[in-house]
Amino acid sequence: MPRRGERQGISIVMGYESVVPDLVRRLMMVLVLIALVTLVLWLDRAGLRDSAHPERPLELPDVVYFAVVTITTVGYGDIVPVTPRARLISTFLVTPMRIVVLILFFGTAYELVFQRYREAYRMRRLKGRLANHTIVCGYGVKGHATVEELLCFGHSPDEIVVIDASADAARDAARLGVAALRGDATKEATLEAAVIEKAIDIVVDVDRDDTTVLICLTAKHLNPEICVVAAPVSGGRMLAIATHLTHAPRFVDDILSFGRGLGFGEYRLGHADAGRTASEIPVLSGKLVLGAYHGGRTVTYERLPGLRLQEGDVVIYLQAKPESAHEG
Repeated sequence: MPRRGERQGISIVMGYESVVPDLVRRLMMVLVLIALVTLVLWLDRAGLRDSAHPERPLELPDVVYFAVVTITTVGYGDIVPVTPRARLISTFLVTPMRIVVLILFFGTAYELVFQRYREAYRMRRLKGRLANHTIVCGYGVKGHATVEELLCFGHSPDEIVVIDASADAARDAARLGVAALRGDATKEATLEAAVIEKAIDIVVDVDRDDTTVLICLTAKHLNPEICVVAAPVSGGRMLAIATHLTHAPRFVDDILSFGRGLGFGEYRLGHADAGRTASEIPVLSGKLVLGAYHGGRTVTYERLPGLRLQEGDVVIYLQAKPESAHEG
Protein backbone atom coordinates (compact mmCIF):
# COMPACT_ATOMS: atom_id res chain seq x y z
CA MET A 1 0.00 0.00 0.00
CA PRO A 2 1.48 3.39 -0.88
CA ARG A 3 2.04 5.72 2.01
CA ARG A 4 0.43 9.10 2.07
CA GLY A 5 2.43 11.58 0.06
CA GLU A 6 4.33 8.79 -1.74
CA ARG A 7 2.22 9.07 -4.87
CA GLN A 8 -0.21 11.84 -5.62
CA GLY A 9 -3.34 10.91 -7.52
CA ILE A 10 -5.53 13.28 -9.47
CA SER A 11 -8.56 15.20 -8.29
CA ILE A 12 -10.95 16.39 -11.00
CA VAL A 13 -14.04 18.59 -10.74
CA MET A 14 -16.85 17.11 -12.81
CA GLY A 15 -18.12 19.41 -15.56
CA TYR A 16 -19.26 22.86 -14.45
CA GLU A 17 -21.11 21.90 -11.30
CA SER A 18 -19.14 24.26 -9.09
CA VAL A 19 -18.86 27.20 -11.52
CA VAL A 20 -22.28 28.78 -11.05
CA PRO A 21 -22.12 28.93 -7.22
CA ASP A 22 -18.59 30.35 -7.42
CA LEU A 23 -19.60 32.96 -9.96
CA VAL A 24 -22.63 33.99 -7.90
CA ARG A 25 -20.50 34.25 -4.76
CA ARG A 26 -17.87 36.38 -6.49
CA LEU A 27 -20.49 38.59 -8.11
CA MET A 28 -22.06 39.16 -4.70
CA MET A 29 -18.65 40.11 -3.31
CA VAL A 30 -18.17 42.68 -6.08
CA LEU A 31 -21.64 44.12 -5.48
CA VAL A 32 -20.97 44.37 -1.75
CA LEU A 33 -17.68 46.19 -2.42
CA ILE A 34 -19.40 48.60 -4.81
CA ALA A 35 -22.17 49.23 -2.28
CA LEU A 36 -19.61 49.91 0.47
CA VAL A 37 -17.64 52.32 -1.71
CA THR A 38 -20.87 54.03 -2.80
CA LEU A 39 -21.92 54.50 0.82
CA VAL A 40 -18.59 56.04 1.84
CA LEU A 41 -18.48 58.31 -1.22
CA TRP A 42 -22.09 59.36 -0.67
CA LEU A 43 -21.29 60.43 2.88
CA ASP A 44 -18.40 62.49 1.49
CA ARG A 45 -20.05 63.59 -1.75
CA ALA A 46 -19.19 67.21 -1.03
CA GLY A 47 -15.57 66.32 -1.86
CA LEU A 48 -16.48 65.18 -5.37
CA ARG A 49 -16.99 67.37 -8.44
CA ASP A 50 -18.52 66.77 -11.84
CA SER A 51 -16.02 68.19 -14.35
CA ALA A 52 -18.77 68.99 -16.86
CA HIS A 53 -21.00 70.72 -14.29
CA PRO A 54 -18.81 71.91 -11.38
CA GLU A 55 -21.59 73.85 -9.67
CA ARG A 56 -24.13 71.03 -9.70
CA PRO A 57 -24.28 68.99 -6.48
CA LEU A 58 -23.86 65.27 -7.03
CA GLU A 59 -26.85 63.01 -6.62
CA LEU A 60 -26.99 59.31 -5.74
CA PRO A 61 -26.86 58.07 -9.36
CA ASP A 62 -23.72 60.17 -9.87
CA VAL A 63 -22.03 58.64 -6.81
CA VAL A 64 -23.01 55.10 -7.84
CA TYR A 65 -21.65 55.77 -11.33
CA PHE A 66 -18.38 57.13 -9.92
CA ALA A 67 -18.01 54.14 -7.58
CA VAL A 68 -18.57 51.62 -10.39
CA VAL A 69 -16.24 53.20 -12.96
CA THR A 70 -13.57 53.73 -10.30
CA ILE A 71 -13.63 50.29 -8.69
CA THR A 72 -13.71 48.57 -12.10
CA THR A 73 -10.66 50.63 -13.17
CA VAL A 74 -12.53 52.33 -16.05
CA GLY A 75 -12.18 55.83 -14.58
CA TYR A 76 -13.42 58.30 -17.22
CA GLY A 77 -12.32 61.29 -15.14
CA ASP A 78 -15.62 63.16 -15.44
CA ILE A 79 -16.15 62.96 -11.67
CA VAL A 80 -13.07 63.55 -9.52
CA PRO A 81 -12.20 63.98 -5.81
CA VAL A 82 -11.27 67.59 -5.10
CA THR A 83 -10.84 67.75 -1.31
CA PRO A 84 -7.96 66.18 0.66
CA ARG A 85 -10.35 63.89 2.53
CA ALA A 86 -11.97 62.67 -0.70
CA ARG A 87 -8.53 61.96 -2.16
CA LEU A 88 -7.50 60.03 0.97
CA ILE A 89 -10.67 57.96 0.70
CA SER A 90 -9.90 57.26 -2.95
CA THR A 91 -6.31 56.30 -2.11
CA PHE A 92 -6.73 54.16 0.99
CA LEU A 93 -10.24 52.75 0.54
CA VAL A 94 -11.12 52.64 -3.14
CA THR A 95 -7.69 51.53 -4.42
CA PRO A 96 -7.44 48.41 -2.18
CA MET A 97 -10.99 47.44 -3.14
CA ARG A 98 -10.08 47.93 -6.79
CA ILE A 99 -7.22 45.44 -6.30
CA VAL A 100 -9.58 42.94 -4.68
CA VAL A 101 -11.97 43.23 -7.63
CA LEU A 102 -9.12 42.66 -10.09
CA ILE A 103 -8.08 39.55 -8.16
CA LEU A 104 -11.66 38.27 -8.31
CA PHE A 105 -11.84 38.91 -12.05
CA PHE A 106 -8.51 37.23 -12.84
CA GLY A 107 -9.30 34.33 -10.49
CA THR A 108 -12.59 33.75 -12.28
CA ALA A 109 -10.89 33.87 -15.67
CA TYR A 110 -8.28 31.37 -14.46
CA GLU A 111 -10.93 28.94 -13.22
CA LEU A 112 -13.16 29.22 -16.28
CA VAL A 113 -10.39 28.93 -18.87
CA PHE A 114 -7.04 27.52 -17.78
CA GLN A 115 -8.19 25.24 -14.97
CA ARG A 116 -11.09 23.82 -17.01
CA TYR A 117 -8.82 23.02 -19.95
CA ARG A 118 -6.39 21.33 -17.57
CA GLU A 119 -9.15 19.25 -15.99
CA ALA A 120 -10.48 18.25 -19.41
CA TYR A 121 -6.99 17.07 -20.37
CA ARG A 122 -6.63 15.10 -17.13
CA MET A 123 -10.08 13.59 -17.66
CA ARG A 124 -9.07 12.34 -21.11
CA ARG A 125 -5.94 10.75 -19.65
CA LEU A 126 -7.97 9.14 -16.86
CA LYS A 127 -10.50 7.64 -19.27
CA GLY A 128 -7.72 6.29 -21.46
CA ARG A 129 -6.10 4.23 -18.72
CA LEU A 130 -9.10 2.92 -16.76
CA ALA A 131 -10.23 -0.70 -17.18
CA ASN A 132 -11.21 -3.47 -14.74
CA HIS A 133 -11.20 -0.94 -11.93
CA THR A 134 -13.21 -0.33 -8.77
CA ILE A 135 -15.37 2.76 -8.23
CA VAL A 136 -15.93 3.99 -4.67
CA CYS A 137 -18.88 6.38 -4.32
CA GLY A 138 -18.51 8.42 -1.14
CA TYR A 139 -15.29 9.05 0.74
CA GLY A 140 -16.43 9.09 4.33
CA VAL A 141 -15.13 6.81 7.07
CA LYS A 142 -16.24 3.64 5.26
CA GLY A 143 -15.12 4.89 1.87
CA HIS A 144 -11.68 5.75 3.20
CA ALA A 145 -11.39 2.32 4.84
CA THR A 146 -12.51 0.68 1.59
CA VAL A 147 -9.80 2.40 -0.44
CA GLU A 148 -7.10 1.54 2.09
CA GLU A 149 -8.21 -2.11 2.19
CA LEU A 150 -8.20 -2.32 -1.61
CA LEU A 151 -4.67 -0.95 -1.67
CA CYS A 152 -3.63 -3.41 1.04
CA PHE A 153 -5.02 -6.29 -0.99
CA GLY A 154 -2.71 -5.39 -3.85
CA HIS A 155 -4.92 -3.18 -6.01
CA SER A 156 -2.97 -0.55 -7.89
CA PRO A 157 -4.01 3.06 -7.22
CA ASP A 158 -4.67 3.27 -10.97
CA GLU A 159 -7.43 0.67 -10.50
CA ILE A 160 -9.45 2.77 -8.03
CA VAL A 161 -11.67 5.78 -8.70
CA VAL A 162 -13.32 7.74 -5.86
CA ILE A 163 -16.40 9.89 -6.45
CA ASP A 164 -17.45 12.41 -3.81
CA ALA A 165 -19.33 15.70 -3.86
CA SER A 166 -16.84 17.29 -1.45
CA ALA A 167 -13.68 18.92 -2.78
CA ASP A 168 -11.87 18.17 0.50
CA ALA A 169 -12.80 14.49 0.30
CA ALA A 170 -11.62 14.29 -3.31
CA ARG A 171 -8.28 15.85 -2.37
CA ASP A 172 -7.88 13.46 0.57
CA ALA A 173 -8.51 10.49 -1.72
CA ALA A 174 -6.02 11.78 -4.26
CA ARG A 175 -3.34 11.82 -1.55
CA LEU A 176 -3.57 8.02 -1.48
CA GLY A 177 -2.64 7.97 -5.15
CA VAL A 178 -6.08 7.10 -6.53
CA ALA A 179 -8.11 9.06 -9.06
CA ALA A 180 -10.79 11.22 -7.46
CA LEU A 181 -13.78 12.88 -9.12
CA ARG A 182 -15.71 15.64 -7.42
CA GLY A 183 -19.28 15.24 -8.59
CA ASP A 184 -22.71 13.72 -8.08
CA ALA A 185 -22.53 9.92 -8.30
CA THR A 186 -26.27 9.70 -9.00
CA LYS A 187 -25.76 11.30 -12.41
CA GLU A 188 -24.96 9.13 -15.42
CA ALA A 189 -22.39 11.65 -16.68
CA THR A 190 -20.37 11.32 -13.48
CA LEU A 191 -20.35 7.52 -13.57
CA GLU A 192 -19.53 7.57 -17.28
CA ALA A 193 -16.60 9.86 -16.51
CA ALA A 194 -15.39 7.15 -14.12
CA VAL A 195 -15.60 4.72 -17.09
CA ILE A 196 -18.20 2.58 -15.35
CA GLU A 197 -18.74 0.50 -18.49
CA LYS A 198 -15.25 -0.98 -17.95
CA ALA A 199 -15.40 -1.20 -14.13
CA ILE A 200 -15.78 -4.53 -12.33
CA ASP A 201 -16.95 -3.28 -8.91
CA ILE A 202 -18.70 -0.27 -7.43
CA VAL A 203 -18.82 0.40 -3.68
CA VAL A 204 -21.56 2.80 -2.56
CA ASP A 205 -21.09 4.57 0.78
CA VAL A 206 -23.32 7.64 0.96
CA ASP A 207 -25.38 9.09 3.79
CA ARG A 208 -28.89 8.54 2.38
CA ASP A 209 -30.47 5.21 1.54
CA ASP A 210 -32.49 6.68 -1.34
CA THR A 211 -29.28 8.06 -2.84
CA THR A 212 -27.64 4.67 -2.42
CA VAL A 213 -30.49 2.97 -4.28
CA LEU A 214 -30.37 5.54 -7.07
CA ILE A 215 -26.61 5.11 -7.52
CA CYS A 216 -26.95 1.33 -7.57
CA LEU A 217 -29.74 1.44 -10.16
CA THR A 218 -27.84 3.90 -12.33
CA ALA A 219 -24.68 1.80 -12.12
CA LYS A 220 -26.54 -1.36 -13.11
CA HIS A 221 -28.20 0.48 -15.99
CA LEU A 222 -24.84 1.62 -17.35
CA ASN A 223 -23.04 -1.67 -16.68
CA PRO A 224 -25.30 -4.68 -16.04
CA GLU A 225 -22.29 -6.89 -15.28
CA ILE A 226 -20.82 -4.71 -12.52
CA CYS A 227 -20.69 -6.01 -8.95
CA VAL A 228 -22.48 -3.57 -6.62
CA VAL A 229 -21.63 -3.34 -2.92
CA ALA A 230 -23.86 -1.04 -0.85
CA ALA A 231 -22.54 -0.04 2.57
CA PRO A 232 -25.93 0.37 4.36
CA VAL A 233 -26.77 -3.32 3.77
CA SER A 234 -23.64 -4.83 5.31
CA GLY A 235 -23.37 -2.06 7.89
CA GLY A 236 -26.96 -2.51 9.04
CA ARG A 237 -26.49 -6.22 9.55
CA MET A 238 -23.39 -5.65 11.65
CA LEU A 239 -25.24 -3.12 13.79
CA ALA A 240 -28.05 -5.61 14.34
CA ILE A 241 -25.55 -8.29 15.40
CA ALA A 242 -23.89 -5.85 17.80
CA THR A 243 -27.15 -5.33 19.71
CA HIS A 244 -27.10 -8.85 21.16
CA LEU A 245 -23.57 -10.18 20.61
CA THR A 246 -20.50 -8.58 22.20
CA HIS A 247 -17.48 -10.13 20.51
CA ALA A 248 -18.82 -11.32 17.15
CA PRO A 249 -18.73 -7.91 15.39
CA ARG A 250 -15.14 -7.33 16.52
CA PHE A 251 -14.19 -10.81 15.33
CA VAL A 252 -15.75 -10.20 11.92
CA ASP A 253 -13.97 -6.85 11.69
CA ASP A 254 -10.65 -8.58 12.41
CA ILE A 255 -11.36 -11.10 9.68
CA LEU A 256 -12.18 -8.39 7.16
CA SER A 257 -9.12 -6.26 8.01
CA PHE A 258 -6.10 -7.12 5.94
CA GLY A 259 -3.08 -8.26 7.93
CA ARG A 260 -4.99 -8.73 11.20
CA GLY A 261 -5.29 -12.44 11.96
CA LEU A 262 -7.70 -14.27 9.69
CA GLY A 263 -9.01 -13.55 6.25
CA PHE A 264 -11.33 -14.85 3.54
CA GLY A 265 -10.21 -16.62 0.39
CA GLU A 266 -11.90 -17.91 -2.76
CA TYR A 267 -11.19 -20.90 -4.99
CA ARG A 268 -12.86 -21.39 -8.34
CA LEU A 269 -13.00 -25.01 -9.43
CA GLY A 270 -11.42 -26.03 -12.70
CA HIS A 271 -12.06 -29.05 -14.86
CA ALA A 272 -9.74 -31.26 -12.78
CA ASP A 273 -11.75 -30.60 -9.60
CA ALA A 274 -15.19 -31.33 -11.06
CA GLY A 275 -17.08 -34.03 -9.18
CA ARG A 276 -15.07 -33.70 -5.98
CA THR A 277 -16.25 -32.60 -2.56
CA ALA A 278 -14.57 -29.64 -0.89
CA SER A 279 -12.58 -31.95 1.40
CA GLU A 280 -11.19 -33.82 -1.62
CA ILE A 281 -9.72 -30.75 -3.31
CA PRO A 282 -5.95 -30.52 -2.55
CA VAL A 283 -5.81 -26.72 -2.65
CA LEU A 284 -8.37 -26.52 0.16
CA SER A 285 -6.52 -28.93 2.43
CA GLY A 286 -6.01 -27.40 5.88
CA LYS A 287 -8.40 -24.52 5.21
CA LEU A 288 -11.68 -23.92 7.00
CA VAL A 289 -14.34 -24.05 4.28
CA LEU A 290 -17.33 -21.79 5.02
CA GLY A 291 -19.51 -22.33 1.99
CA ALA A 292 -19.70 -22.33 -1.78
CA TYR A 293 -21.54 -20.96 -4.78
CA HIS A 294 -22.80 -24.06 -6.56
CA GLY A 295 -24.88 -23.81 -9.71
CA GLY A 296 -25.63 -20.16 -9.00
CA ARG A 297 -26.91 -20.92 -5.48
CA THR A 298 -25.35 -20.29 -2.08
CA VAL A 299 -24.42 -23.45 -0.19
CA THR A 300 -23.60 -23.00 3.52
CA TYR A 301 -21.01 -25.07 5.37
CA GLU A 302 -23.43 -27.56 6.93
CA ARG A 303 -24.59 -28.67 3.46
CA LEU A 304 -21.11 -29.00 1.94
CA PRO A 305 -20.10 -32.49 3.17
CA GLY A 306 -20.92 -34.97 0.43
CA LEU A 307 -21.81 -32.25 -2.11
CA ARG A 308 -20.15 -32.93 -5.46
CA LEU A 309 -18.96 -29.61 -6.82
CA GLN A 310 -18.78 -28.72 -10.49
CA GLU A 311 -16.40 -26.77 -12.70
CA GLY A 312 -16.95 -23.04 -12.19
CA ASP A 313 -18.22 -23.38 -8.62
CA VAL A 314 -16.57 -21.06 -6.08
CA VAL A 315 -15.57 -22.21 -2.59
CA ILE A 316 -15.25 -19.64 0.22
CA TYR A 317 -12.79 -20.47 2.98
CA LEU A 318 -11.08 -18.97 6.01
CA GLN A 319 -7.31 -18.79 6.23
CA ALA A 320 -4.56 -17.45 8.43
CA LYS A 321 -3.29 -15.02 5.81
CA PRO A 322 -5.42 -13.47 3.03
CA GLU A 323 -4.35 -14.28 -0.48
CA SER A 324 -5.66 -13.69 -3.95
CA ALA A 325 -8.40 -15.89 -5.29
CA HIS A 326 -7.13 -19.01 -7.07
CA GLU A 327 -8.33 -20.22 -10.40
CA GLY A 328 -8.65 -23.92 -10.95
